[in-house]
Amino acid sequence: MAPKTLSAHELFALNEAGDVAGAYLESIGKFDLTTLSEGEWAEFLNTILNSYGEKMRARLLNHVAPF
Repeated sequence: MAPKTLSAHELFALNEAGDVAGAYLESIGKFDLTTLSEGEWAEFLNTILNSYGEKMRARLLNHVAPF
């Protein structure tokens, strides 16, 4: 199965979610993912997944151009 190429909307939402996840890491003062506790890792992943969905939804509902 060939890897899926992300659409422009998906790439923008993913980058925005990465920014939110980065802010989470800053808030706990950790930047090396290998040092995260199990709970911090779960929160990091939760932040990425939820932020991606929120950012994607907002882009599509607000008819934001994919550029």
